[in-house]
Amino acid sequence: MNKNILIVLGGAIAVALLVALLVQVTLGGKKKDTQAVEVAKVEILVATKDLGIGRELKDGDLTWQDWPKSSVFPGAVIREEGQSANDALEGRLARNISEGEPLMKSALLGQSKGNFVAASLEPGMRAVAIGVSAESMAGGFVGPGDYVDVVLTYKKTVTSEDEDPRVQGMIQENLDKYATETILQNIKVLAVDQTAQRPEDDEKVKVAKTITLAVSMQDAEKLALADQLGDLVLVLRGVGDDTIVEKSWPTISDARLVKVDDEIVAEYKKLKNNSGINGNIVRIYSGDQLLVAPSQ
Repeated sequence: MNKNILIVLGGAIAVALLVALLVQVTLGGKKKDTQAVEVAKVEILVATKDLGIGRELKDGDLTWQDWPKSSVFPGAVIREEGQSANDALEGRLARNISEGEPLMKSALLGQSKGNFVAASLEPGMRAVAIGVSAESMAGGFVGPGDYVDVVLTYKKTVTSEDEDPRVQGMIQENLDKYATETILQNIKVLAVDQTAQRPEDDEKVKVAKTITLAVSMQDAEKLALADQLGDLVLVLRGVGDDTIVEKSWPTISDARLVKVDDEIVAEYKKLKNNSGINGNIVRIYSGDQLLVAPSQ
């Protein structure tokens, strides 16, 4: 065989081997790189939709999204094994969040960021503070996030223009000076003094000077008036107890456990009919209400 032909064939074989080696190296490298990228991915928390400032995070607001591990930024919420999006982050937002934006713990409104109490209020609710003591706040066991009933004890005044001793005796027999009743139920405690979040050491009892409650506008007026009329006591509710009790018992007085107003009026009318009393009325002052029983 011609020597030149042998040289050409040998060169061709060498080039073919070199090309094959380069292709193998190239494809093998890409495969290894692809595997490396897949291993380096993590899941971080992102918003599923636009979320407004002050919003309490709810089911469906957040989801997990794949994210390159090398691109994870400080503060990102990285998924732990088996963790749900709702369990990873809870609270109210300190700023607006756009759809698809990663969530960080710093996006939540904390005790030291902004007005936590204002952000904690649901739409239409108001924050009202009242003065308290150890006796009026369940010994100091009332804290932020608890729910309470509000009981008002007030001075009750009953007068009559009739000077008949029997009328005056009937009034004195049924009522002395004070009455008490529950005026609000299942009210959320927003803050104790200037603390709007329950401390980590929850077993430590704190006796406060003020308690801030979340109430409707109408109940805010009722609470402000009640605070002027008498003494308020906060009755602590059990965890998860949101029952609203329809009152079926009479208003408590310091004379008898009866429905004082109705019985006084009934007794007065009965006394008038039996004794011929005319031209007089009974006025019953019950907190901020006035009940008048005219003669018939």
